[in-house]
Amino acid sequence: MAINNEHKGTVLLVEQEVSVSEKIRGWLHGAGYNVELIRDTGIALGWWRENRPEVVICDVCLEGIDGLTLLNAITSEDNETQVIMISAQDDRESIVQSLRLGAADFLLKPIDDYTVLEHAVSRGVADFRLLVQNRTYREELEQKNIKLNESLRLLKEDQEAGRTVQLKLLPPEKRQYDNLLIDYRIIPSLYLSGDFIDYFRISDNQYGFYLADVSGHGASSAFVTILLKTMANRIRRRLMRSSLRSFSPASVLMNANEELIPLSLGKHLAIFCGMIDLQKNELTYCSAAHFPPPLLVNDGEVQAIDGKGLPLGIFEGVTYEDKTLPLADDFSLIMLSDGVLEVMPQQSVAEKEAFLMEMAQKGHHNIDQVMDLLSLDKVSGAPDDIALLIVSRKC
Repeated sequence: MAINNEHKGTVLLVEQEVSVSEKIRGWLHGAGYNVELIRDTGIALGWWRENRPEVVICDVCLEGIDGLTLLNAITSEDNETQVIMISAQDDRESIVQSLRLGAADFLLKPIDDYTVLEHAVSRGVADFRLLVQNRTYREELEQKNIKLNESLRLLKEDQEAGRTVQLKLLPPEKRQYDNLLIDYRIIPSLYLSGDFIDYFRISDNQYGFYLADVSGHGASSAFVTILLKTMANRIRRRLMRSSLRSFSPASVLMNANEELIPLSLGKHLAIFCGMIDLQKNELTYCSAAHFPPPLLVNDGEVQAIDGKGLPLGIFEGVTYEDKTLPLADDFSLIMLSDGVLEVMPQQSVAEKEAFLMEMAQKGHHNIDQVMDLLSLDKVSGAPDDIALLIVSRKC
């Protein structure tokens, strides 16, 4: 048999019969395996613990620690080492017990066919290396999972902090100014929302508000809503310092557009901004690509307020124009973000718009009625953020 100098693996041979052990060692050495022959089972167990060879070949009948005890000691400590048991006796009980204890194979002596032994050892080495590789992959995966869980924990903390900030920036969900009621709800698709609502008092008879829908959702979109709130607060402070108290929704949108474009955030937003003058009974508004159109209900008559302005944050030098509508003594202005269309059961956008119009015509004007009619309280895992703002007066 030709000598193969390639090292294929290490085999611990525990065999006390000299002729058998020398023949096996010679065969395996010639096949390229590094063979450590140890006749004393106690020494063999210690050597195995220090060196962890791929394969152990062990006789069942050994003096001192018998082969089955050695097998049990090895497989109890390590499931990677492949143990091949050999025996001169065709003892069914020994075979069954060996396999139950975790032996990889069982061969009967005399072993006259070298290929049978070499095949068993080769398969044992392959199985050992596969198990080691799987353990390595598993350990690497566990480490990555630990790092991932830590990253998720930090991300959750950041999201919670961001949500706390965003909630503090939002006004109260419900506010009564004399006989003017402002009520809203926001349902985020993720932890943070890209939809944002704000309202504020301009003078004794004037009230401003807006509903903004930032493209996308999540943390990046929520960041834009914080910028928007900052811009709105700056405009409010400017108004408070001015004796004229002249609020123009169109000017607000143009200023916001000019501030957003240089930031290159990769975000744009649709927004409906309005002002109600209770003394003049007028709604002054400006829309930047807001959809669906708000619904104005004047004494039971419903009209959709179209807004064809371009979204903010994309085009430079865009101009916007204020528009004015008369208000009845009793009116409701219903504003929705386009996220509500994603959860409505109707098939087409036209059907959804028609349903919203019919809802308003049937007198569903307060926040609870609209939430119930659109089943928004039952929404979970919405594909997009949902915002609903209703401004109404009942005399």
